[in-house]
Amino acid sequence: MPLKFNVYAGLIEQKSTSAVQSLTAQPVTCSTGVNSDIDPTDLSATGGTSLRYDTTGGQFIFNWQTPKPANACYKATMTTLDGSSLSAYFKSK
Repeated sequence: MPLKFNVYAGLIEQKSTSAVQSLTAQPVTCSTGVNSDIDPTDLSATGGTSLRYDTTGGQFIFNWQTPKPANACYKATMTTLDGSSLSAYFKSK
């Protein structure tokens, strides 16, 4: 699952992967939201890839190796060095 996003410090677009503090995924209950008893874990990338900035597309890209169980739900979160974060929810097939 490709995770694509942009990072800004004020009006200045950040293009270095050092602007990203962490990428985590947390299992969530599909019908009711986050289960706070489950600790988030670092995301695993696919095929030996890593977080990168794509200058052609003007965005960060991380190819997330999604967990294998079908019909499981996850909250993926990207956190920047200043503590800002962006989350997205996914359901595996």
